[in-house]
Amino acid sequence: MAVEVLDDVERELHEATSRAATLVTSTSGRLFTVRPNPGSWSAAECLSHLSLSTQMFLPVLRKAIDEAKQRGLTAARAPKMDVLGRVLRWFLEPPTRIRSKTTAPFVPRSVRAKAEALNEFARLQEQLIDLLHDARAYDLQRIKVVSPFDKRVRYNVYSAFRIIAAHERRHLWQAEQAVAALRGNAAHAAA
Repeated sequence: MAVEVLDDVERELHEATSRAATLVTSTSGRLFTVRPNPGSWSAAECLSHLSLSTQMFLPVLRKAIDEAKQRGLTAARAPKMDVLGRVLRWFLEPPTRIRSKTTAPFVPRSVRAKAEALNEFARLQEQLIDLLHDARAYDLQRIKVVSPFDKRVRYNVYSAFRIIAAHERRHLWQAEQAVAALRGNAAHAAA
């Protein structure tokens, strides 16, 4: 049972990588990098934000898994999300219910070429999946992590993996919406 819920997380992470690849390959460079309006992000910025987020989560999760290993907290049951984890996951699932601004370290500073952005995202996804594999033997429900987004927020490691997957779905949806809006604007202008 513990393996099944972690298999679900792994599947979600692979789906995010596939979805990002589809977005990149089906979008021209301009549609990928242009913001649909001044107050929103381009598809490239969404993908960059996800890469920045994963870069910040990886050491936090690695430290927590190492702690579980040192403390001998082996998995005896399927992990469950804690209350805060469930709330955050619900909040992050697309479509966006409530818009929120991210903190400064997670704001994309530059826009990369499509292939480079996708390669970076895919590379980090593989590191995240490798970490998930390392975590399978441990009780992910008992070890807490501090959110890299807000130091006041703590949730269990299993919740963190679920939150990451929901966060990816949110911003991939946002990226798809940005491209669709630009395509709609181009079609409207051509008419």
